[in-house]
Amino acid sequence: MVSLDIGSSKIKAAIAEVNYGEDIHILGITTVDSQGLRKGNIIDIEAAARSIDECLHKLERMAGIEISSAVIGYSGSSINTLNNRAVVAVGNPNYEIIPEDKSRVLQSARNVALPLDRCVVQTIERQYIIDGYDGVKDPVGMVGSRLEAEVTIIIAATAAIQNMQRCTGRIELQTDKLIYNPILAAEAVLLPAEREMGVALVDIGGGTTDITYFEGGNLLCASVLPVGGDYITRDLAIVLKTSLEHAAKIKENDGVAGPVQASDDHIISVHNLQGKEVRQVSQQVIADIIYARVAELMEMIYTELKQFNCLNKLPGGIVLTGGGAHLTGIDEIMEEYMDITVRPGIPESLRGIQTDINRPEFATVIGGLIYSGKNIDISYDNKHGINSLFNKFNYWVREFFG
Repeated sequence: MVSLDIGSSKIKAAIAEVNYGEDIHILGITTVDSQGLRKGNIIDIEAAARSIDECLHKLERMAGIEISSAVIGYSGSSINTLNNRAVVAVGNPNYEIIPEDKSRVLQSARNVALPLDRCVVQTIERQYIIDGYDGVKDPVGMVGSRLEAEVTIIIAATAAIQNMQRCTGRIELQTDKLIYNPILAAEAVLLPAEREMGVALVDIGGGTTDITYFEGGNLLCASVLPVGGDYITRDLAIVLKTSLEHAAKIKENDGVAGPVQASDDHIISVHNLQGKEVRQVSQQVIADIIYARVAELMEMIYTELKQFNCLNKLPGGIVLTGGGAHLTGIDEIMEEYMDITVRPGIPESLRGIQTDINRPEFATVIGGLIYSGKNIDISYDNKHGINSLFNKFNYWVREFFG
């Protein structure tokens, strides 16, 4: 199984061996810098395709296996959710619910009026209700005269989805499934008890922050903020008058989320934009710059959770994941600001996982492997083999000579 996480700042791919859909063993994970993406959306198809192809090519060399398809994690600032329900009469004369009944009620639940520029990315089956009895996960085979379905529908901009499909089509990559990122990350970092009782998953990426609320085992609400870790990096670069690359290194190596975690005795060398002049700045100054942006981000996250009406329904607290979760002290700042328990979301339940990839930023791509093992039929299919390799070779030749 292959999982692909197409992010604003990094593209990550992972491959695993799956036995009987249960036992998952990671064979390799690769990551490259993203090109052609901004705030989760593709703005340059060719550049994004090259980045994805580079990431997958590295993974092929690492694992020694040709890749022709993948489960793809998707996010973007156009994402939002809609909860809906529908009811149908059971058509079978003996009132036994058959797959056709289930399909009819799901199709009816998905049938929502959307603007032409919006489309349904995914439908999550929350529960079925048979003759008033709720909590049914799969109604097929049960008996009843009235079948209801409650679903959460994930909606995105049609153009964003089409651009993603065109991008993967450029490199002849078949999409097994396109899944909203937090659903994949949840597989890697959330406990079943948390998802059942109520938990918020906050995934701070480079260009976006995904906020999702799980209850009853399913995703109920989701939203995407068009800001992430790059928001902090850019502010550091502007205030310190340095490059984005150097600001990112300062944030990663010496940055802390708030002044409480900083030290005046910790001095950091800051290069100017040309990289020639160097001046000394205390960690306290760096912390003050970072905290201003972190506080803004916390306010936006709090507002979204308040709109979800879940702030008093989070026995599982908040699980913080994504690359932004690495910022020292950000979980403490969030816990104090929200007055809710916060823990880091770290994937650590698979064989083959190493300490250098056992990190929050790999939650989505590792979760994609777990999701694949649970939900996708495993079968050998070589129909894309030679053709896929030939097409990829042609793509590389065109890029090299064109």
